[in-house]
Amino acid sequence: MVSIRLSGSVGLGGKNVDSDIRTVQRSINQLLGSLKGTKELKVDGKLGSRPENSKTVAAIKAFQKNLVGIARPDGRIDVNGRSHRKLNDYAKRLSDTTAYTLPLVGSKDALTDADYHKVAETLGCEVAAIKAVAEVESRGEAYFSNGKPKILFEAHIFSRLTSRAYDSSHPSISSRHWNRSLYVGGISEYVRLNKAIELNSNAAIQSASWGRFQTMGFNFKLAGHVTAESFVKAVFESEKKQLEAFVTFIQKSGLGEHIKDKNWAAFARGYNGSEYQKNQYDIKLEKAYNKYASIKNAA
Repeated sequence: MVSIRLSGSVGLGGKNVDSDIRTVQRSINQLLGSLKGTKELKVDGKLGSRPENSKTVAAIKAFQKNLVGIARPDGRIDVNGRSHRKLNDYAKRLSDTTAYTLPLVGSKDALTDADYHKVAETLGCEVAAIKAVAEVESRGEAYFSNGKPKILFEAHIFSRLTSRAYDSSHPSISSRHWNRSLYVGGISEYVRLNKAIELNSNAAIQSASWGRFQTMGFNFKLAGHVTAESFVKAVFESEKKQLEAFVTFIQKSGLGEHIKDKNWAAFARGYNGSEYQKNQYDIKLEKAYNKYASIKNAA
């Protein structure tokens, strides 16, 4: 676990040991994406003869105001003080340096009607409703042509999970706001994902939607997994595992009643987010449901 160690306070009125100053300078440089107007600090371990005019002290104040929430920043980081603890918190989020590789694909057996009927019974909804979600989310296909699970990488989620640290340096995969133009689509989404994995693997896999039902990685706990890595492993293992994760998510997130009642607006709001109307998810879900329901009635 990463820990930013300081032997004494750094900044205005601080002890200001050279090595401690360098530590703070390096740490703040990692957070520039969240500190608008703050430029990269020279890691030299110096505050100059007038610390009050130091760029490092100014950066400390910006950090305290914008990320710590201190209304009147004092420009000093005290050992184990509020600013030091917050700096450690951000460092831990950004420090996923453990090498991570995506799992190998397991079974490619497609879901059967029996699988759909079983989960429909579990959720108390119609099979047509579940198939509607799959069609809208992934066109009813769990995998790309290269055999890997379908994904869509969300730059605004990666930005949030990494405290905006890569917004400036990697704008194509880290953006404060949702931006449709950042999507490349299809297999190439893995190029974006792998770039993000190199920066922070845990945040990266949480920032993608996965498989037939495009379950978001950051919902791994609601999908029945202890870690995001475990969730992704299950997605690669089989479509049945993807279906199990979807059902668990629906149950734990309180969306069961909405899919049962075919309240597509409420379901889309919970499943796709508050801005679901931009992509007309509710309309698409209703249309897909009607299609599958009519097939059943015609059979």
